[in-house]
Amino acid sequence: MGSIRCAERNSSTGYQAGAAFARRHFLRVVRTMTATGSEKVALVTGAGSGGDRVDGIGEATCLKLATKGYVIGVLDVSEEAGNRTSDRIRDIGGQAKVLVADLADKRQCQAAVAEMHGAFGRIDGLVNNLGVGFGTVVTEFVEEDFDRAFALNCKSAIYMAQAVLPHMRPGSAIVNVSTTAVAYPTRSFAYSSTKAAMEALTDHIAMQFGPEGIRCNTVRPGEVWTAMVDRNCPNEAAARRLRDERARRCTLPWSGDAGDVADAIAFLISQDARWITGQLLTIDGGARLIRPDPEWKSHHSYWKARR
Repeated sequence: MGSIRCAERNSSTGYQAGAAFARRHFLRVVRTMTATGSEKVALVTGAGSGGDRVDGIGEATCLKLATKGYVIGVLDVSEEAGNRTSDRIRDIGGQAKVLVADLADKRQCQAAVAEMHGAFGRIDGLVNNLGVGFGTVVTEFVEEDFDRAFALNCKSAIYMAQAVLPHMRPGSAIVNVSTTAVAYPTRSFAYSSTKAAMEALTDHIAMQFGPEGIRCNTVRPGEVWTAMVDRNCPNEAAARRLRDERARRCTLPWSGDAGDVADAIAFLISQDARWITGQLLTIDGGARLIRPDPEWKSHHSYWKARR
């Protein structure tokens, strides 16, 4: 009887020990699955976003993940842009596959994911980087423009998650790329509101798929210097002025670039972030600490350079 009472008294302790063993076993499985770089596969949308002089976030993320040993699915609506990113990945010794799709079309998203999974047999990471914006306020609302922004900024992330999640194993991760315009409104109403909807998707995926060992997080880049920003500068002088303006709106004495965002994304995709999910990481050089911008009325939108 004494032995029975002892077993009953320690039943909760035994349960805890069993749970601890299960967790350790789970982590060993995850680490084994992701131990060799050649086995890891990541899809990046908007991956051909770079320019001649400046990287886009998608391109920089592809390059960063390639250096971490991932096979990269370079997903873009432009085959030419995708090939440019793919060539750069191969130049640094990485492996890439170009996937061409309009991500506003659910069937094209499904086809791209099926092609990548068919080629490599697994998908460990998804970066929903695609983003478009229009510099309009709500009183200048154009329904067709908003619908297009919603399709590309939010629905594309939903479609990609729907297609990818069935292939993901424990230890896989999704990162959604949003914008600080969600927290600090600008004239680009369509951009900020549709990215806000995408942030809600992050929490949903993190909650629903956490028990399966799948993580999902959001990054919010601030006024990062990207190819999109650079292209909107009419000349080099305007680009320099805008860089200086942006630096003054941060606590750090320099402006951020696409590589800074790519570093954060690569961390969140990796097993170094294995206990981080459902979180929002702002990458803005401390700009939120000195908001609001006293000159906000003079800015057409947060990425446009004044001539």
